[in-house]
Amino acid sequence: GGIGKTTLARHVYHNSKVKAKFDIMIWIYVSANFDEVKITQAILEQIPDCEYKNTKNLTVLQRGIKKYLTKRFLLVLDDIWEESEGRWGKLLAPLRCTEVKGNVILVTTRKLSVANVTSKTEAHINLSGMNEEIFLRFFKQCIFGDENCGCHNKLMKIAKQTAAKLKGNPLAAKSVGTLLRRNIDEINWRKILDSDEWKFENGMDSIVPALMLSYNHLPYHLQLLFSYCALFPE
Repeated sequence: GGIGKTTLARHVYHNSKVKAKFDIMIWIYVSANFDEVKITQAILEQIPDCEYKNTKNLTVLQRGIKKYLTKRFLLVLDDIWEESEGRWGKLLAPLRCTEVKGNVILVTTRKLSVANVTSKTEAHINLSGMNEEIFLRFFKQCIFGDENCGCHNKLMKIAKQTAAKLKGNPLAAKSVGTLLRRNIDEINWRKILDSDEWKFENGMDSIVPALMLSYNHLPYHLQLLFSYCALFPE
């Protein structure tokens, strides 16, 4: 996560040339809680002049899709985790029945397996990390802001080593950059560079250790607040 998938999708969604091609624009944030009924309800809620029965019956809701989604649409499903081809097919069934041509469904996901299920006929776009040189400039900006960092030669060596661990991930750069900015001190920076959290990197997801570092450096009362918030559904 944090590589910029949602940001890129939002740029596409709000682009004036894109908007001109569609009569209906729908954005649904899905996340790990894939629920065909809730997603279908959310789609209906964003269709202009749509009057549908407030029900949890998927068949009834899908009839509403067929009835009201009669113009060309762009549907963005953001942050999909569901890998089941059957559940994906069930969700899309009424969307495939529309007689209007030129509809687009744009999916963002961090999982290649999901991309393969959701885009069997269309090529998917794999976002990689930022260019190394550009990323380092961005990381410096996250740490120092507009301040000239030329007087921090020793610290910049540590910053470069830390940046390499972030693998071009902009959200990781913001997270760790903010952490370094709080205490511009060589001992503190080396402690972060040598932290055990870097061992928890999950494949290509470089955001995990960065978020763990941020969490572990929070005051204890804020850590408790995070734990409390985890009790509530997204």
